[in-house]
Amino acid sequence: MQKLFTEFEGTNSQKWKDQIVKDLKGIDFNQLIWKTHNGISVNPFYTSEDIKEKKEPLFSESDWDICEHILVKDEKQANQRAINALKNGVSGLSFYIHQKINTAALIKDISLEHIYSNFFISNDALHVLEDLKNIYGTKNAFENKLKCFVNIDPICLYAYYGEWHDNQEADMEVLNKLVHIPINASLYEEAGASTVNELAFALSHVNEYFHFLNEKGNLKDKTIHAIFSVAPDFFTEIAKLRAFRKLVALLQESYGTNFPLHIHAQTAQLDKSVMDVYTNMLRTTTEAMSAVIGGANSLSVLPYNEGFSEVNEFSSRIARNQQHILKDESYLNKVNDIAAGSYYIESITDQLAEKAWEQFKSIEAKGGFIACLKNNFIQTLISEGVSTLIHEVKEGKLVLVGVNKFQNKAEKVAAVPEGLSVKNSQTEITPIRPIRLAKSFEVENFKSANPLASN
Repeated sequence: MQKLFTEFEGTNSQKWKDQIVKDLKGIDFNQLIWKTHNGISVNPFYTSEDIKEKKEPLFSESDWDICEHILVKDEKQANQRAINALKNGVSGLSFYIHQKINTAALIKDISLEHIYSNFFISNDALHVLEDLKNIYGTKNAFENKLKCFVNIDPICLYAYYGEWHDNQEADMEVLNKLVHIPINASLYEEAGASTVNELAFALSHVNEYFHFLNEKGNLKDKTIHAIFSVAPDFFTEIAKLRAFRKLVALLQESYGTNFPLHIHAQTAQLDKSVMDVYTNMLRTTTEAMSAVIGGANSLSVLPYNEGFSEVNEFSSRIARNQQHILKDESYLNKVNDIAAGSYYIESITDQLAEKAWEQFKSIEAKGGFIACLKNNFIQTLISEGVSTLIHEVKEGKLVLVGVNKFQNKAEKVAAVPEGLSVKNSQTEITPIRPIRLAKSFEVENFKSANPLASN
């Protein structure tokens, strides 16, 4: 019996290229290859020949914790929002705390030992670490994994505020109190860094902590907890999270460690706008898919009006249900590393990892991440990425629907949100701060609607 398809002649990459050139009337094939702002070459098609070696799944567990993102201003209100979220299907809570709070009131009636929890704190809320000492560091009752994280990230806070709280040595000393290594890489995405630089910064960030803990003799029995913002470039963001796993594994080889890596992802604010605000729901949906397919262990989908107006039950419910749909209707938690073996995604994963590793080595050659913050090397790289993004948005090459294309001419922005207020003062280094690409368009809209408003 003849096997199926044996009558068809085999093909390869060159035959595909020849056919494309023929169909396009002799066009130079290289004209069809384009480069992203990350310097990644994107081909018009991919085959197995683009994969250098056999690809195995990068992670074996595809499920993730659905999280509620809560900025804590009032403990009782935050507690009620958290309990409501748990009743409506979340399995994790992500608290952001920048002030002294009553921790007991915040976690009242919440069984932290049974869920994922992330308390991202600044030095003003350092007491939270002590308040949670009986829970933090205890493995989850069901999964036997560390799932309660109190994230005090000295380097991230230094980069954001532009100065140490006390001094470098004193601020870094908190790492010896933690049973995990906290990396908040979301700041770099939100500040407009390119994906390659974002990965290099995150890895150099990890290396600073590895080096510090190694010198203290405390680089042992740690979990790496990394927070990433996920932006709208669908395939690149999938590849970004996958590339980070590869990079961390490579770094750990040099230290002789094999710490587990927990990636917490959150949808970015970089591309969100108060203009045509409901469109933010569509943006967060594709970003959430990127995070899940890329291998996030936990995910916060920020409500569509986060940072623009008061988050309400409707916007919170929609954000939660976006993840429920990805899980319960799309079954994205049923396949391990969905992207594994995809010629295109594997190719850009490798390219991102290789370019980020080279950038990482460049940072280390200049003295490491902290040194490069002090000499403004990191800030300069970010500024270059921001200039590219802003130019693409203004020129319409990077489309924000409802903002720089298909605007609702009848819509009038009442006010332009300023975000988290930070005192302006002279700092040790140039601070790294989040941006929003839509802001200049919002300001223009506001001024046209309010011609007498002051500048």
